[in-house]
Order: sequence, then structure tokens, then C-alpha cells
Amino acid sequence: MNCINVLKNLVLKSQFYVSFCATLLGIFVLKEQESYQNSLAVVLFLTFWNGYIFTVFHKKKDAIFINLVGFALITFLIFTFINLEFFIKWLIILLLGSLYNADFFKLNFREFSLIKTFYVGFVWAMSLVWLPLNNENLCIDFSSLFSSDFIRCFINSSLRDFPIHWFFIIFFFVSGITFPFEIRDLERDQFPTLPKVLGVKNTKYLSYLFLFLSSILAINFIKLNFALAFLFTSIFAMILAYFSDRKRPDWYYSFLLESLSALPFLILILLKYFC
Repeated sequence: MNCINVLKNLVLKSQFYVSFCATLLGIFVLKEQESYQNSLAVVLFLTFWNGYIFTVFHKKKDAIFINLVGFALITFLIFTFINLEFFIKWLIILLLGSLYNADFFKLNFREFSLIKTFYVGFVWAMSLVWLPLNNENLCIDFSSLFSSDFIRCFINSSLRDFPIHWFFIIFFFVSGITFPFEIRDLERDQFPTLPKVLGVKNTKYLSYLFLFLSSILAINFIKLNFALAFLFTSIFAMILAYFSDRKRPDWYYSFLLESLSALPFLILILLKYFC
């Protein structure tokens, strides 16, 4: 039992597992677009891990130190293997992520309980779709870094060939698998949440709807084997959402539901080697 608790703390409570699963979802997106790079995968993993450590533990001094080390390491990797334009996009992602639960910002989206789930889906979609989007570094000129020409060029470059279908696939999917966590936290939340306002059953219906929309977009806009992997994942996600309630053990959410982000990539591997 002690070994299990140690493993749980190292893998789940350290935010390593959710970050790893998020990275596999990002790799899935990049593979479908044929733009995968090892450096992008590493940066995505460290960004999610650093972000979740900040979100969960930012009031602890040890977490601040870890975040600073993580910031320095990711910055080094970006300037070594990617480019400055990616670094600016990464800073924007950090800002968006920190707005979710940072006490030093007056705007804290976690306090907007009725929209926080949608905000999580938005930040994940930006992190997995917009951030890794291939840019040619056309705007980088340190002498004009803050000029209107640079800003205009950066916006145009960072949105060029933006796969809007992937943005909404990830947004609907991540939001859909986050709704059950709202059901889990129904009693501990001291503010109005979707399950409190809509009811548990209607919150589940909302989860089914978002997962259905994600699957429909995947079937219509991405390659067949990737779409099938996403469809199977969404069906399994709906099953987990259906059985979610306040009495489920912690592993049901922190392991099973978190694993849904990794499932499309794992199913894709199975389809490749066994079909």
C-alpha cells in the first residue's frame, strides 16, 4: 500500500501524468499534420508540467523554484531548437495559463466558475494547435521587436495556415472530458458551478454534446485513421462521463479520465500495427 501511495504521489499528484497525457494528445495533432518534431514534444511536455505545477502548487515556495527552473530550461530549448517567434507565442500561452488561477492577477478565470471549464478547453486548444504551428520566423528583427510592423507581421505569421478545425476539435474534446471533474467537485466547490446550476444530468448531456461535436469535426476534417482513433476515444469518454458521480474514487478521475487525452495516440498505434 505504501508503494502504491508513493507511486500515486510521484505520477499523479506531481502533475506528471496529466502533462504526459496532454503531450501525447499534442503529438497526435502534430502527427496528423505531418509537422511532428521531438523538440516540440519536449517543450509541450515541460510547458504543461510547469503550468500544472503553477496552477496546483503556486502558493508553495518549492513550486516557485521549480517554475523558475522550468522557465529557464524551456527558454533555453526554444532558443536552441526553435525560434524567437515561437518564444513569443509561448509567453502568450504562459499568460493565458496563469490567468486561470493566479492570485496576483485581478482576473482569475477559476473564480468564473460557469466558464472555467470552457477556458481550460480554450487554453489546451491554443497550446496544442496554435503554439506548435510551424512559423518561418519571418518577422524577427530585434531592432523592431515592439514596432507596429512587427506586431502586424507576427499576427499574420502566427495565424497563417491556422488549422481552425483542429482548434475546435481539441476545444470541444477537452471541455467535454473536463465536465465530469465539475461533478466530482460538486460538494467541495463553494461557488456556483455548472452541475449546481444545470444539474448533474444536464452537465453530463453537455459533456456528450461536446464530445459528439469533437467527433463530428474529426470525422469530416482529419485523416481517416486519426478520425477513427478520436471517435473511439470519444465513445469511451462518454461512457466515463455517464458513470461519473461524486462517490467515484479519486483514481477514476485522476487516472481514467486524465488518460483520455493519451488515448487517441495509443489507439492510433494499435490501428497502425493491427489493422
